[in-house]
Amino acid sequence: MKKYFAQFTIIVTTLVLFLLPTLQNVHADEVYLKNGDRLSGKIIKQDENSILIETAAMGSITVNKKFVNKILTDKNIREAISKEEKAIQWKREISVGYNATRGNARTEQFSLSAFLNRNNKHIDEWTFKGDILYSSSNKKMDAQKWYGMGRYAFSLGPRKAWYHFYRLEADHDRFANVDYRFIPATGLGYWFFGLPKTKLITEIAVGLEHTDYRDETKNTSKMVLIPRLFYEQTIFKNATFSEDLYFYPTLINSGSYRIRSETAFTVSLNKILSLRLGFIDEYNSSPPNDTDKNDLYFISSLMYSF
Repeated sequence: MKKYFAQFTIIVTTLVLFLLPTLQNVHADEVYLKNGDRLSGKIIKQDENSILIETAAMGSITVNKKFVNKILTDKNIREAISKEEKAIQWKREISVGYNATRGNARTEQFSLSAFLNRNNKHIDEWTFKGDILYSSSNKKMDAQKWYGMGRYAFSLGPRKAWYHFYRLEADHDRFANVDYRFIPATGLGYWFFGLPKTKLITEIAVGLEHTDYRDETKNTSKMVLIPRLFYEQTIFKNATFSEDLYFYPTLINSGSYRIRSETAFTVSLNKILSLRLGFIDEYNSSPPNDTDKNDLYFISSLMYSF
């Protein structure tokens, strides 16, 4: 266990040192040009005709003010944010799904999901999520899974682009021979878009994945790198598409990895009820014993938001 914690410390330190030069731009001044370009850096001086800005990538640049649309300094941004109403926003969702077929084959599927998000604008965010899935075919259980996640993230700058987060994941999969699996992780994330109709974030984290198996398979503890991509897009007035993709490559054995993908199409029926069609794909390149590498589930559910 000491070996894993030592590796964890080395990886976190390396990651922070690698991203530190980028994080220095979190508090940069910004010059927006009329052609749509943007320069980020430190404004050295300016007069009525020109601006001299020091950038990390291109060095010192002098810009004629007739090409400038607007100028945002770090001080301006901080003052604007301090004047905003920092109301805490809550998002609560409960989804219940039940599918059944009768005839030559008798199948049943039950799903239950809960989602809670507390967002303190420009400061921090708490997220909790839980999923349960049960299915049977001809009165014989063929799937029993649950997944839980807790996450805390806090902004690293006034524009809330970069953020640091801590996350704990836990799951159980009876037919993949997993009694339980825990993954504590920490990392950095970046908001590319945080618009009402478009959201796009990417994250990179390192964690320790501990797995206990249901049979005599030896329990494992290994370091994993966890890249994540989340995308949400409003397609129509009341319809939203989302994709939440996690990748879990093992740092010790490069050929071993897992992928978890959650794709959803949600249609609002009214202010509190929505119909959600979800597709979950879980892939394990090195599954235990004779279990399949890929698990695919299609879930239709009714979602209640409050």
